[in-house]
Amino acid sequence: MVITTITPPITTPEILADTTFSPTFFNDHFRLILAQTTDEQHRAFALRHAVFIEELNYDIGTSSAPNLEHDEHDQHSLLCLLHHKATGIDVGCVRVVLIDALAKRQKRGLPLEDYYSPDLFMPETHPHYFPASTVCEVSRLAVHPTARKKPKDHHPDSQSSDSQSSEIQSPYDSIKESPALLSLSLFLAATAMVGLSQRYHVFAMLEPRFSRLLKASGLYFHQVGGVINYCGSRAPYYIDQRVAEERLPIKIKPLYQTIKLQLEAQLPLTPPLH
Repeated sequence: MVITTITPPITTPEILADTTFSPTFFNDHFRLILAQTTDEQHRAFALRHAVFIEELNYDIGTSSAPNLEHDEHDQHSLLCLLHHKATGIDVGCVRVVLIDALAKRQKRGLPLEDYYSPDLFMPETHPHYFPASTVCEVSRLAVHPTARKKPKDHHPDSQSSDSQSSEIQSPYDSIKESPALLSLSLFLAATAMVGLSQRYHVFAMLEPRFSRLLKASGLYFHQVGGVINYCGSRAPYYIDQRVAEERLPIKIKPLYQTIKLQLEAQLPLTPPLH
C-alpha cells in the first residue's frame, strides 16, 4: 500500500501569521526548479528518501533504486525543487500529481485513491466527481532536515539580534531566517503549478493540525473525508485553486506572484504527460 503524506514544518499558525515574506529575499536566496531532467528528478527523490524513509521511517514508494523514494505516480506529476543558491542545497520539494490521459483505461487515479476507499469520502467530494482533466493531488512535500533544525545560539560577542535579523551572517542563515518560508513557498509553488496546468480541483492528504497552519497562510483546505491512521492521523482535503489564489492574504500575494513567474517560465519546457 502506498500512502502520500505531507509533513508539517516545525512552526505554528501564530508564527506564520506574524511573518512577512519578502519576494526580494526569496529571489535573492532561492530558486524553484521544475524537475525535468533525470538528474533533477533524482535529486527530489533523494531528498524525499532522506525525509520520509530515513528520518520518518515511512513504508512508502518502491524499492527499485537505493536511496531514492519514488512511485508510479511520479510518471504523471509536476515535480518541483526548492534550491538554495548560496549553498547549492535542495532544501525542499513537492509534486502535483495529474490524472493522465490513460487513467480511465488503467483504472488509476490520484495517489490517495490507492489507500482511501470511496465510501470514506463525504458526498460529492470524491475526485471522480470532477472531470479527470481538472483534478490533481498535492503530495510528497518535504523540507530538508538541515533546514528544519533550530539555529545554534550565537556567542556573546556576536552582533545583536536586531542587526542579525536584517543581515544574513552566513549562507546557511538565509535557509533558517524564516522556517515557515520554506514550507509555505512549496505550497505556493504547488498552487501556481496547479493554476498554470489548469487542474483547479486539488486534493491532499493532510494531518488535521497542518490544515490549520495552511489556513493561517490563506490556503483554506476543506476536510472532505474521515481520518485514517496510517503514518499518523490523516484525512483527505480539498481546495479550489482559483478561489485559493484569489483569497491569498495581501502580504503573501507578492511572494506568490514571484513564485508563479519563476515556474511559468519553465512550464512550457515540461514534457507532456503520458
